Amino acid sequence: MEKISRNNQEGAEISIKDQIKKFAINCLYGFNTIILIGMGRKLGIFDYLYEKTKSVSNVNKCSVVKFTLEELAEKLNLDVNYLDAWLHLALECGLFEIDDLNTKSLKTAPFVYELLIDHDHISYIGGTLGAFYNIAPAQQIMLKNFKTGKAMDLLKLSGDVVKDLQERSRRFGKLIEKLFSKSFTDFCKNLHKQGSILEVGCGYGFNIETWAKKYEKARFVGIDIEPNGIEFAQKLVDQNKWNERIDILKTSTNKYARTTKVKFDLIILNQVLHEMNPDENYRRQLFKDLYLLLNDNGILLVGESMVPDTFAPREPFKLFDITHKFSEAGSARFYNEKTFRAFIDSTPFTKVEFIQEGGTKFWAIRK
Repeated sequence: MEKISRNNQEGAEISIKDQIKKFAINCLYGFNTIILIGMGRKLGIFDYLYEKTKSVSNVNKCSVVKFTLEELAEKLNLDVNYLDAWLHLALECGLFEIDDLNTKSLKTAPFVYELLIDHDHISYIGGTLGAFYNIAPAQQIMLKNFKTGKAMDLLKLSGDVVKDLQERSRRFGKLIEKLFSKSFTDFCKNLHKQGSILEVGCGYGFNIETWAKKYEKARFVGIDIEPNGIEFAQKLVDQNKWNERIDILKTSTNKYARTTKVKFDLIILNQVLHEMNPDENYRRQLFKDLYLLLNDNGILLVGESMVPDTFAPREPFKLFDITHKFSEAGSARFYNEKTFRAFIDSTPFTKVEFIQEGGTKFWAIRK
């Protein structure tokens, strides 16, 4: 075969073999891995393996889970032939490894437990990859909207799909909390003692759960207008016996700001702003309400994907931010650093700081 080459942006020569690997082999592994992870979550396989580690070791934290095909089939009531095919492909894609040929047992590949099974781990990305899997049911809606330009209402998808889509922010919430506590050490000492924290757009409560486990003496309020999210968040509160210090309310920010006298040390707006009404006047009013709810020495923490213009000079690794834009095209409006600073200048807030470490970033905003 004649070699065909092109020059990329860096000037390196690319062969047709390179492109076959990129578009065929790599995509096939990636596509199958997403399918495997999505199905594994839906079938309860990863949840079973997580619960198994909790029962096996109460002292030493597990990082590898061992199991057999027959065990999964029996415990989860799954067909052996379908499960065998799923496991075979999962071995090929690197999720698992053979543990013992004699007993036909398998084990999780290195770090798969932390990445896909232990949803309490800081490196857990199962929710994010599960959200990619759930883009598929939305494709028919998206294809129609390419013609009509209508906004896609993600909340009209089935409840389990919406839950998985919301869970993708769990990891980002953990990373932001870790960076926030590192960046504002003295401020966080007060949160540990008797802080008050409000989360606007708390959704299914995954982010509140992260902060509540870290700040055990702080009081929390989570507000949202979506009933299914509120119901699930309340269940999380009940399960953890946090009812004395966490209130979950179905209300808008505007209504809450006008019916409460409570002021908060920290207000969290995590991956929510882009989903709100894109009208600038609406968003300015939102930030006026947040200003009223914040203590004079408090911090408004805004976690958002910062999406550059399509034809701006390419920035290093913006894949997740741009994927976020693609998955919510038509129903979301994102900012970049310049446009967000300009927006804050139009609100009552006077101090804004962009905190970034690697791919983790947030805005710390003060009065």
